Amino acid sequence: MKIKHLKLKSKLNLYILTVATIVYGISIGYISLQLKNKTYSDSAALASANTREYRNKVQDDLNKIMTSTRTLSDVLGDHKKYNQRESNVYYNDLMVNWMRNNRHFLSVGLSWEKRALDEKYDKKNGRRRSVYFRKDNSILSNTESIEENNFLLTSAYYAIREQNRETIVDPYYDVTTPELAGILMTTVACPIKNEEGKFDGLLGVDISLETMKDIIVDIHPFERTVSYIVANNRLIVAHSDSSLIGKDYFSNLKGDSTLFKQGFEESLQNQSFDFEYLNNQDNNKYFVSFAPISIGNANKKWLIGIEVPVSIVMQEANSVFRNALIVGILGLIVLYILIYFISDAISKPIIEGVNFAKTIASGDLEVQIKIRGNDETGELAEALSAMADKLRVIMVEVIQSSNKIADSSLDLSRFAEDLADGSSSQAASAEEISASMEEMASNIHQNTENAQETEKIAVKAVEGMREGNIYAQSLVQSINDIAEKISIIGEISRRTNILALNAAVEAARAGEHGKGFAVVAAEVRKLAIRSQLAASEIDELSLNGVEIANKTKNKLTEIIPDIEKTALLVQQIASASLEQRTGADQVSEAIQQLNIITQQNAGSSSRFSLNSDTLAKQAEILKDLIAFFNVQNEES
Repeated sequence: MKIKHLKLKSKLNLYILTVATIVYGISIGYISLQLKNKTYSDSAALASANTREYRNKVQDDLNKIMTSTRTLSDVLGDHKKYNQRESNVYYNDLMVNWMRNNRHFLSVGLSWEKRALDEKYDKKNGRRRSVYFRKDNSILSNTESIEENNFLLTSAYYAIREQNRETIVDPYYDVTTPELAGILMTTVACPIKNEEGKFDGLLGVDISLETMKDIIVDIHPFERTVSYIVANNRLIVAHSDSSLIGKDYFSNLKGDSTLFKQGFEESLQNQSFDFEYLNNQDNNKYFVSFAPISIGNANKKWLIGIEVPVSIVMQEANSVFRNALIVGILGLIVLYILIYFISDAISKPIIEGVNFAKTIASGDLEVQIKIRGNDETGELAEALSAMADKLRVIMVEVIQSSNKIADSSLDLSRFAEDLADGSSSQAASAEEISASMEEMASNIHQNTENAQETEKIAVKAVEGMREGNIYAQSLVQSINDIAEKISIIGEISRRTNILALNAAVEAARAGEHGKGFAVVAAEVRKLAIRSQLAASEIDELSLNGVEIANKTKNKLTEIIPDIEKTALLVQQIASASLEQRTGADQVSEAIQQLNIITQQNAGSSSRFSLNSDTLAKQAEILKDLIAFFNVQNEES
């Protein structure tokens, strides 16, 4: 399933848990790694501290011997103040007491240069050596003169004489004293210098290095710790594995010896050195710490080393790391549970809001939302509820408006049908009026011709007076007919004006759909007014014609002698007839235009009726659409 198709609750859980897991995992991993590194660093520092601590212990023990030897050698430097015999007794007692007070001394050697004891001695070499040693709880001594020659000798004594400085001899096994056979020892030696600083002899103390074993045994900051002391000549002085004591250090190295050799060289330069190496035999990493051992002012340095398996050093770090992971996983589980309930609390009101919106979308506007709260979900619920209330009010108003539109459209449709029928009737009446006007125009034309002919024969009117009288009567009757027709035209114009006013009012009610019809109604009203004015003028003229005709009829019998005056009147009648003819033509033209407009009104009324039907159908469709919503109709 794609993520976008998941529900909100699932998305919240997925996103929040994923981010929380990543952040929590990175945090726990980082903290655990830092703790692990810190623990390893602390463990390595502890190993290094143990190396320095036991270095100091070994160094202090050897320096005490060196200090004691140096002090005694300074005392021996005043040997020329005493004679030979006194000095021998004094120095012998001094050596015995020194041995007696330092029970860890194996032996003490005192060597004098022959030339320091005898100014006449002329050989390059030669010394008197006295050795004090223990035997059967007694301190014995042995004195002899040796190496009286001029050869170039290279023993330790002559190397010290050459350097004329205190030193510690490389570890060795004594092969001359049976009591010390098999004991690894070293000699702490200080030159005896005269007042000028020249070499007069040598004082040396032989000490056993067996005590170093006890020191090494005590070095165990961690399990499986390997510790050792190596002399300047690479001889192993003490080792956790006693079988390696007395052997060459480099020959017993396991794996790559580069770092060991580098550390050994730097330690001889009085520098500490820490490193890791991989043991090829057991495939384990080891942490190694070297610390130099300085004895007095000797230029020879020893070193003490500690090797600890990295796995042992990392035990505590790994334990801390495991505990941190366990605590992190437990915390993550608790976080998962909390996030689950939090996402449920967040998504529940949102889901209710969605369901509420779906119900609204299905058309049920009477549904109520039950979410309450002071947070954003509460505000959302209030907004949705307000939206539903507003929709409810709007839909009620829409329903009421649609009902009114439907009723109005039906009324408008009926009115359009009535208007169409009226327009048809008006068109028929206009056609009749047009025919009557054509007939009237024809009569007026005929009357004009007759008047003109009467004018011509007015002189001869005497003989045809009787016939003129008849014509006059006919004229009176025709003018009366014209007056009646003109009154009909006036009545039609008045009614047309009223219809135009009503049509304008109805067009105004129809709003946008009645704009075109309103224009037509306005034009019809204008034409009706003009027709009414023309009819009024014609009616007035007709009344004049009737009056004149009556006078003519009445006067024909009376004014035969005045025929000439009658001819003049006939001329006036002819002129009036011409004007009537012009007016009749105008009225006929207006009636024809009114007929055209009436026909257009009839067409517009038909279209208006069709639009009213369409509006009624749209109102029904609107009502059907609104019926989709479930809302209580609050029509009053």
